[in-house]
Amino acid sequence: MARRFEGTRRDPFRNFNFRIFMGGEEVAACRKMSALDATVNVVKFRATDSPSSVDELMPGRTEYQPVTFEAGVTFADTFEQWAYQLIDHAHQSERQARASEDDFRRDIEVSVLDVDGTEVRRYKLFHCFVTKYQPVSDLAADGNDVLIELLEVAHEGYTRLAVESA
Repeated sequence: MARRFEGTRRDPFRNFNFRIFMGGEEVAACRKMSALDATVNVVKFRATDSPSSVDELMPGRTEYQPVTFEAGVTFADTFEQWAYQLIDHAHQSERQARASEDDFRRDIEVSVLDVDGTEVRRYKLFHCFVTKYQPVSDLAADGNDVLIELLEVAHEGYTRLAVESA
């Protein structure tokens, strides 16, 4: 016999509708974003007076994997300007580099939308900076693909932000 459920159906959110924000402004509607990934390292230890042959375990440092954004190339140049700011940073004097260090670290917010375009989740990545930039994807005379730029950022952690109910 079929089971009957009362109330509203709650399907999992889809992964295709999201927006990227920096400084409160939407900067990209990306084609793809890699997963947010945090790993807590395990510290093994054993006391000399322990009768056990099993290592004791405790949590160590947390590591956050870089996040990659892929977006179609348009006239918008926010990713490009940010990437070249750091690339050019390598050619500056040490004094100039230290003076502008705060400029290349930015917080990024990722807004996840449901199928109706309503924000359902928001994450904030802290102190991001560019570690890899590809201004264009492969070019081919016989190609039929969209031109893609790739931006990889390192960050110092993330958090889930509260979302206002609609």
